[in-house]
Amino acid sequence: MGVISRKVLPVCGALCYFCPGLRARSRQPVKRYKKILAEIFPRSQDEEPNERRIGKLCEYAAKNPLRVPKITVYLEQRIYKELRAEQYGFAKVVMLIYRRLLVSCKEQMPLLASSLLSIVHTLLDQKRQDDMRIIACETLFDFAVNQVCPLA
Repeated sequence: MGVISRKVLPVCGALCYFCPGLRARSRQPVKRYKKILAEIFPRSQDEEPNERRIGKLCEYAAKNPLRVPKITVYLEQRIYKELRAEQYGFAKVVMLIYRRLLVSCKEQMPLLASSLLSIVHTLLDQKRQDDMRIIACETLFDFAVNQVCPLA
């Protein structure tokens, strides 16, 4: 067998599919925030989201403010996809993530604001889903509360 690398394939060529050098995923690294986000969502709508990973995402966003816009783009795309598919359980997970980010990342509030408000606007327009409208109201309330500066 030859040297395994990205440029030099093993002598066995395509027969050795299980070699790490030949797998598509091993060739490109996955961004850390994408991995954390993927681990938050449960396999089915009825299961609970991974609370520990939500906390990890909040810590990551607080330490890496340049990643917050990418996180919000992912969450925004995900909630719109879930609303179109009428997967409201996953949409609730997205809103839970936003609410946790609001509380833990107050310094990054301007980076979260436009995305969050557009999502809240969309959720308030959900005529048939009262629970989604309630979640939108609660999230908007959390957003307003976290905007207020404490008195010194």
